[in-house]
Amino acid sequence: MPSERVLWHGGPVLGVPRDRRWFVLPALAFACAAVAASFAALLWVTGLAPARQTLIIVCYLAITGIAALLAPRYMLDRCQYLVTDKRVLWRRGMLRRSMDRANITFARVRWHRSVVGVGHLELVRAVPFGPLARRQRLLFHDVRAPDVLHAIIRGTAAGEHAGASDVRLAERLDRDERVVWGAGPDGWTLGWRELLTTLLGVVVLGVALRYGRDVAGILLGLEDIGLRVRSWTWLFFFLATGLSWLVMVCTAFGLVWWGTFRARALANDTEYMLTDRRLIIRRGRTELSVDRVRIVDVADAPGARGARNLFLILDGPEARAVADSGALARVTPARDSVPPVLYDLRDVEGLRELILRRDAA
Repeated sequence: MPSERVLWHGGPVLGVPRDRRWFVLPALAFACAAVAASFAALLWVTGLAPARQTLIIVCYLAITGIAALLAPRYMLDRCQYLVTDKRVLWRRGMLRRSMDRANITFARVRWHRSVVGVGHLELVRAVPFGPLARRQRLLFHDVRAPDVLHAIIRGTAAGEHAGASDVRLAERLDRDERVVWGAGPDGWTLGWRELLTTLLGVVVLGVALRYGRDVAGILLGLEDIGLRVRSWTWLFFFLATGLSWLVMVCTAFGLVWWGTFRARALANDTEYMLTDRRLIIRRGRTELSVDRVRIVDVADAPGARGARNLFLILDGPEARAVADSGALARVTPARDSVPPVLYDLRDVEGLRELILRRDAA
């Protein structure tokens, strides 16, 4: 608008490696395409049934994998970001979205896994709870120094080491920002989602082992019925079943790793920090920041091994309701999303009083 003043503008940093999630779907699609292609070749060699429909499935899977690989180039690289003295704007082609700076509830910074100083900045306005629950969200992909950009949006001065993701969190705070309290989770550090993910991985692994045993018995018995081991029929049958078994085993180990080893590593790399201005939650490379003026109350719920979970009750200008951060839900929010929740703490009463104190001195 003519009455607005531009404070910052930019776009994604081009050429940085994509997030791993952009490679999972293409890899799965190409693996399934290879399995279908092996079955199509087996049907063509044996002449048991027409292979045309199976080849069509192979084409669909290959197109899906290629589209998933090219999607970030057209969905992310063409975005433009703008910050004015009143609003934050996001644009891709003819699609535009904006959010008032004063209405932002909290923000997340997800640092890039290999490029220092680059990450995603997610701005969230989350109000209210209940049947009227809604969420406005703007995501700036692959911006340089996202914490510096967040400081501009908040109207504060970034610190000396801001923008350096390889520097400790306490050294990247705003200028003249002081740490009041800090701690980490002190409990089981694994939620029910992680346990269910691990259980699913174990089930898939059991199915894969039984499938591999049955297929191995069939392959060993083919020669007894007159099918040569070096024939094309035996080879394509081995490729089709072997690739299927490999996909199941990789999926099983991936689920087990995600639910146990990765979750435990992220839990050990989690810290909570309360300053005179903000409450910051860091889990791995993801950092959630919420201004203390947005916190109107704190609700606690029992956790594992005698620990408690603290849910931040957040408010915003003209919200007419508050965001409960999942305190009233039957299912605890996922820890990987880094919600405004402090998991597995002991001294919750003292921390609650400290958070709600407006005078942090």
